[in-house]
Amino acid sequence: MKTIGTATACTGILLGLVAAPASAAPAPSPINPVTKKDINRAVAALPKIVKRTMRKTGVPGIAVAVVHKDRIIYKQGFGVRSTKTGKKVTPSTVFQIASVSKPVGASVVASAISDKIAKWTSPVNELNPGLELSDPWVTSHVTVGDLYAHRSGLPANSGNDLEAFGFDRDTIIERLRYEPLSPFRITYSYSNFGMTSAGDAVARAAGTSWESLADRLLFKPLKMKRSSYSHADFVREKNTAALHQPVKGKWVPFSKRNADAQAPAGGLSSSVEDMSRWLRMELANGKFGGKRVTRKGPLNQSRSLQIPNSPTAAAAQPPKGYGFGMGVETDSTSRVRWAHSGAFTSGAATRIMMIPDLDLGIVILTNAWPVGAPEAIGEYFADQVEYGRPTQNWFKVTKAGFAPLTAKPDTIFGQKKPKNPVASQPLPTYVGTYANDYVGTASITEENGKLVMRVGPNGVTRLPLRHFSGDTFYYQAIEMPPGYFTGVRFTGDGTASSLEIEEVNSGLGVLTRS
Repeated sequence: MKTIGTATACTGILLGLVAAPASAAPAPSPINPVTKKDINRAVAALPKIVKRTMRKTGVPGIAVAVVHKDRIIYKQGFGVRSTKTGKKVTPSTVFQIASVSKPVGASVVASAISDKIAKWTSPVNELNPGLELSDPWVTSHVTVGDLYAHRSGLPANSGNDLEAFGFDRDTIIERLRYEPLSPFRITYSYSNFGMTSAGDAVARAAGTSWESLADRLLFKPLKMKRSSYSHADFVREKNTAALHQPVKGKWVPFSKRNADAQAPAGGLSSSVEDMSRWLRMELANGKFGGKRVTRKGPLNQSRSLQIPNSPTAAAAQPPKGYGFGMGVETDSTSRVRWAHSGAFTSGAATRIMMIPDLDLGIVILTNAWPVGAPEAIGEYFADQVEYGRPTQNWFKVTKAGFAPLTAKPDTIFGQKKPKNPVASQPLPTYVGTYANDYVGTASITEENGKLVMRVGPNGVTRLPLRHFSGDTFYYQAIEMPPGYFTGVRFTGDGTASSLEIEEVNSGLGVLTRS
């Protein structure tokens, strides 16, 4: 089973999205000319689109804002912030943004580059000598841009498993050295902690933290007063949206999701009012309120196509890929789109999309785990703008795209539970301490006739184990709804000599008795 509980779950699924040329905005498309009347018609249709999406998905709360020609032309909240309190969503409601943190963070880096703190081409280990990858050559050559384009070779979900166990950012970045690498600069692999290590390194070069750098270079100049990369700041806000997961057919608030460990990649919280200010700055190529927030060059580089991320079998398909923290693609009218999705399986799904040719952008924030709702709204809105009608059933398309992220696993280590499970060994056989360099220590104890595994710093994460069959056990997957399980398997004759944790990535989950 993949570690989906803490992933900023946009691992290429409907990332949608590629970057525009690094020069000036593209010339007006000759296909489907769009007028102000067309945009006004699409905006007028938004409430109906959002309400229909809520009926089809049951998502409790949604906030939407649209910007055009450096103005907010629409902002509205729908539904409730929490199914428990029933308090209404407003345009100032603060949501956890998940992976939409990435393009916003890329703007922070672009501003730091404007201030000559770093470059997209800066080797990361020169900014942070503590970063080391499994290949020494890659360690010395991987750049800020490589990590922001997901082309470092780090596997998808690198470090997400350690975050689930409670490790902090510094520890996770330090342990990326144990991850096996795919071919450098030719492999697209979506890595939250790869990007986080680059953002963190730029902040170190500036002599500050990522959270403070973002506040100084972006949030204060844009007057994004309700935006922060700190979970503590989110908790202090009064008007916040709770995360929601489906439990027995109902959307139920999730307790919390602290994404500080991966803040540059997934830790942003914001409102559609604040996010619309960022959209305006992006579409104005780095200016806001007549003042330059970042130079055009570094910002345009972030929206330029760096690596393809959606190979197609058919010939002559529109280009689609990833820039530095931003998805970039060409739509069927030949217009460039800059876009990104965000999702926590703990209960958030978000979407931004910009069509620079039209000086148009939309942000959609929701408070339920990924079912494709913000993506469907965005696509229906773009269709209304460019065609005046839907081109296909976007609810069906986006729901199918996100289904793998939330599919309930029905196997443990690839095996369905047998009708007649093999009995385990006596539980003291498994009791002990196991360790490896990546996970650290896992302690197995017996409590009231059951096994319990403790992992993370000082055993902070406690996971009761249930018997599966033979020497295999399982536990409730971290930050997932009831009924989502993942396994632990012991090996060795007599007293167990090792254990394997299924949700640890890249074969790094085998721990030896110490």
